[in-house]
Amino acid sequence: EEAADFHQGLLEAQQAWFREDVKKTDKTWKIVLMHKDPLQYRITNRPDRKEGFSDERRAWMPLFDEAGIDVVFSAHLHTYRNRGHIKNFQRDASGPLYILTGVAGNVRYPGLWVDHALDKVIAPQPETDNYLTLCVKDASVEIACFLPDGTEIDRETLRK
Repeated sequence: EEAADFHQGLLEAQQAWFREDVKKTDKTWKIVLMHKDPLQYRITNRPDRKEGFSDERRAWMPLFDEAGIDVVFSAHLHTYRNRGHIKNFQRDASGPLYILTGVAGNVRYPGLWVDHALDKVIAPQPETDNYLTLCVKDASVEIACFLPDGTEIDRETLRK
């Protein structure tokens, strides 16, 4: 695992911290921000790269399910993808909403990622910049994704 390359036992220490930290919160909404994306995408012209979930994310997604996390925002792949709700590694309305936030900076990977079976909304391709808005209220969280010209490409509203 990647964490073990930095420090043996780091993943276990991070998981223990996460469990304790989540137990302490009294907030209505639980939102996770992580850099690396939990889903693994096939890559164009690389038959050895399979669709699924990365090993490190297999270590985190069950904790997100257990903790009742509402939304998981990730990055790293420079593409916008809304995967909908996932629990136990499959589509499930009772699981967290997973959103890959999109392009940051000037790095683009046109045509690199092959769509994942769990992708619900994909930014128009070839992809350009995008931005997200997040509106949190007591009973709802609304997430919207826009292109630079203001065109809305996705919107999700969660309610409690």
